[in-house]
Amino acid sequence: MTESTTTEELLCIGNAIVDFFASAGEDFARNHGITGESQHVEHGALMAAIAELPEKVSCSGGGAANVAKIAALLGMDASFVGAVGSAGPVGSAGPVGSADRGDSLDDLGRFFEKELLDAGVRPILFPRGSPTGCCLTLELPSPAGGEALIRAAAAPSASLELVKEDIGEEAIRKAAVVVIDGYLMGRRDLVRHILDLANISGTTVALDLGSPWIAAERAHEILTYSRVYPLILFMNESEAGAFYRTVNKYGPEGDETGEDWEPGEEKTDFFLGLTANELFPIVVIKRGKRGALVFAGGNIHRESAFVVKPRDSTGAGDAFCAAFLAAWVRGKTLGECAVLGNKVAREVLSVPGTGVKRKKIAALGRTLGKTPVR
Repeated sequence: MTESTTTEELLCIGNAIVDFFASAGEDFARNHGITGESQHVEHGALMAAIAELPEKVSCSGGGAANVAKIAALLGMDASFVGAVGSAGPVGSAGPVGSADRGDSLDDLGRFFEKELLDAGVRPILFPRGSPTGCCLTLELPSPAGGEALIRAAAAPSASLELVKEDIGEEAIRKAAVVVIDGYLMGRRDLVRHILDLANISGTTVALDLGSPWIAAERAHEILTYSRVYPLILFMNESEAGAFYRTVNKYGPEGDETGEDWEPGEEKTDFFLGLTANELFPIVVIKRGKRGALVFAGGNIHRESAFVVKPRDSTGAGDAFCAAFLAAWVRGKTLGECAVLGNKVAREVLSVPGTGVKRKKIAALGRTLGKTPVR
């Protein structure tokens, strides 16, 4: 492993998505085939549905992009690497920003780029032949008069076309932390390429699992990565439960899942054992209104959170990761990292997506100081 010459604090790599948020009736959702809690749909059909909505809020999305945006608002040096749609024929393989590229992004790609630039992120975007990915989150009235139903439909499109050749050794070497979106886990060559470059450069990698399905499907890969690479692993309670059950060969039944997941002695021992080495891996379990658990060096750190009524939970976990990593890079203790993560996540819960009140985030960022990066 060589010594990293750091010039950037966070390099975030993931799916470039434009998020749309709207309220609609059940008939609208049914007519457009949006019937599950989360599903993939054809890009053209989703954009047609979005066009019919008279009122909607839009912002840049995708887990790694959200982390980059919140980190930059906290005052961190952050970049994002992803693939978006091209406005015309796709030329060279270089990213937008090369001298000979010009304005080569489609409408959603330009919107995505501007959102990141406005937040202070340096976007490194690769135009592809497919259109820029998008996601629609619908709030539907509850049939029983209780809490609203949430339905999400995604068309990842060009975001899935990021390839390992897009990620260079120099960019990895210059970063203090490389953030990998868990939704990249299905692209093993890309993920291994990033991890290997980080390992050679002495750069820490942060991986947010993103979904219980990924946690279960990729559990043994993740376990191997945690033993080989300098890894900070983020998961929520559902993902922690799925990861634990798969690694320990439990079936899907007979164990707690969802937000009521509570680590008993056996589960706690598992994560303590996983993190028993001196530094890595660090495992952070995001628990929403119950705060966070941080396992590191064979110890456990518990941090509570203030309970708030969320307007929208999209991006809250990403905001936690951004703030935790910002504090970690600036030399804070793990407990301080979790405290800042909870505070910033709470701000995101009050708005759609990551359209946060920037002055509040900037004020929280000032508590970080200017400690040299790790």
